[in-house]
Amino acid sequence: MAHLRIEYSAGLEKQVDLNSVCHKLSDVMAGTKIFPVGGIRVRAFRAEHFSIADKHNENLFCDIVLRMGEGRVEKERKRAGEELMSVAKEIFSELLKSQYFSLSLEVIEINSSFSWKINSIHGRLDLER
Repeated sequence: MAHLRIEYSAGLEKQVDLNSVCHKLSDVMAGTKIFPVGGIRVRAFRAEHFSIADKHNENLFCDIVLRMGEGRVEKERKRAGEELMSVAKEIFSELLKSQYFSLSLEVIEINSSFSWKINSIHGRLDLER
């Protein structure tokens, strides 16, 4: 299980194609070979209302949170975060040159005792192999 949640400020979609961002970051996750493809989810959510730093009307943000199930060693969790941030920095490189953009990424390991899920996608993917 690996879910990547992208929260971004309204207006960012005028600067970048968020659907493309989702696909690129999903490809990074699959490419790490840390996560089963059937468990990868990447979703983007627009924040309509926000206040950033000095409240300048050009300020934009992209906050990325990777949530993954237990069982990966620290080295794998760190590598996944570093690879995702590297690609995110490429995607947002022009915005990062401005003085009005904030990019962040956090990796969270989910405690399995407090996580329930059902996924029928794995079975289909296994059949397609």
